[in-house]
Amino acid sequence: MAWQLKTLVAAGALLLLAGCASPYTTNVIGKTRPAIAPEQVTIYTQEPESFEAIALITATSDASWRLTDEAKMEVVLTRLKEAAGKVGANGVLLRATGEQQDDSVHIGTGVGRSTGNVGFGISLGKTFGLTDKTAEGVAIYVPERP
Repeated sequence: MAWQLKTLVAAGALLLLAGCASPYTTNVIGKTRPAIAPEQVTIYTQEPESFEAIALITATSDASWRLTDEAKMEVVLTRLKEAAGKVGANGVLLRATGEQQDDSVHIGTGVGRSTGNVGFGISLGKTFGLTDKTAEGVAIYVPERP
């Protein structure tokens, strides 16, 4: 009986992990540098005078629990900075912003026991009608001016 409960809990954990996705993607196209803090990354809407491209990055507000468009875009910009900082970029050249239909899948598990009987349930759901903010950019290194 104990092994059944452990197996069910492990199966639930695997389902939960399968539903998780990264809020950003990074495709390295140049020379990476040591990682820096996201707070040190600047968002650019126009190309700086000189820079070196490091990676193409995208981000989404998916799974952020933010409701307003402004709050969702703030999450997206923060995630772009995180992605850029991980490859050592001190800037993000913002190329595009937009929206996409939320593709969140929600998974829940539960275990109950009453007078010797054990019950286990798994629920799977999808949220419809919600939108996420998105952004694309280039993680760049901008040399300091002398």
